[in-house]
Amino acid sequence: MTALTDSPRKRVLAILLAAHERSSSYGKPAPWPRDVIVRLDATTFPEAFAAGGRTDRASLIAAVLQLEREGCARVVRHPTGPLANEPKEIRLAPEHLKIAYAAGKQLGYEPLSVGLEETGRHAGLLLREGGPEWMCDFLERLCNSLRAADTSPLGMKRERFKREWRDITSGLTAAAALARGIAPAWERIVSERLYNDSKLLGRIRSHVVAILLHADPRWEGVPVEEASDLLEAYGVRRKPGLIRCAGTGIIEVSGRSYDLQDFKPVAHLPETWAEAWVDGISKTDIRQITTIENEYPFLSYVEEAGGPQGLGARGEVAIYTAGFPTPGLLALLLLIRDRAGHIQFRHWGDADVGGLRIWWFLRSKLQRPVELFRTTGLWIQEETEKGCRPFSLSERAALAKLRRQLDATPAMTPLPPVI
Repeated sequence: MTALTDSPRKRVLAILLAAHERSSSYGKPAPWPRDVIVRLDATTFPEAFAAGGRTDRASLIAAVLQLEREGCARVVRHPTGPLANEPKEIRLAPEHLKIAYAAGKQLGYEPLSVGLEETGRHAGLLLREGGPEWMCDFLERLCNSLRAADTSPLGMKRERFKREWRDITSGLTAAAALARGIAPAWERIVSERLYNDSKLLGRIRSHVVAILLHADPRWEGVPVEEASDLLEAYGVRRKPGLIRCAGTGIIEVSGRSYDLQDFKPVAHLPETWAEAWVDGISKTDIRQITTIENEYPFLSYVEEAGGPQGLGARGEVAIYTAGFPTPGLLALLLLIRDRAGHIQFRHWGDADVGGLRIWWFLRSKLQRPVELFRTTGLWIQEETEKGCRPFSLSERAALAKLRRQLDATPAMTPLPPVI
């Protein structure tokens, strides 16, 4: 067989099988509602129908007719007109599948079933290793879905899954390990421990984040574009752990004293200073801890308060969480709670699902009241009257679920109805 014939044959067969794998008939027994159809036109094969594409078109038609002779598909021809009896489209029916996939395999085509089976098998192995209930539930749901060729638990369609299933499988390994808990470490160290490859976790980070967003109920409703640093909440560090804060207090470290109010506009302290930091602010008249989700509100709030001295004068320390707090920052907040029981906590977050989930995460971990600061129900109602983006269906579902959690928690005030 000449290369001229073989190359178009491989391309046409790949397009036909890929169309089948995207269709609702994939994995279904005969009869199908309709055949899988690939039209032979300028949209699908632009080079064969372009000016000067006569040679390419002849090769395309020869490949299509050969696939029909082999039993890989059926060709439908133009009934009348200048193209009468010339192939119009190629169709795949249930009786063609076995022959078409066998021919595709010879030409190097990888069926979708390979990725579905391998990823499902790997998810099953991870499920047997155990872990928190939410991850086991996700892995079990994923196994069942992949057997039905349903990739929706991963938040993607089959076409993308087929391209990326190897990275997704590796991502499941990391997600399951992080769900079980790891000692906080740099991303490359975690990657080396998991894969014997210090760079792999960085390459597939987006897949790990997406899996955790779909698996871990803490992140329900949080969009993927707002979760770039999500892995830090599981102890995977890409940048040095810092305490980003503002207020007053004397920090004693290695025989030296540091005055917190000298760090302007705000302090960026190593997480390893956590105990010294808590000791220092505990000796002041600190009465309020304000955690702030985003950087601009944090910096503007400190400036509005009159800088670190202004915060200190009113007995307050402001802390920037950068989204969900890292394990190191959460440990620091727990240390404050345990050593200074009189301190009140409040949180200023975004007016979205993520903002409320961060507040609820802090409230759940601290096991103390955490006041909603500034982004209150009244503020949202007032701002809504000026115009806003409505909640999506997934955001509404996430908010409704969070409200049920709140209503079931003792000593918690229920949220107002979702607007």
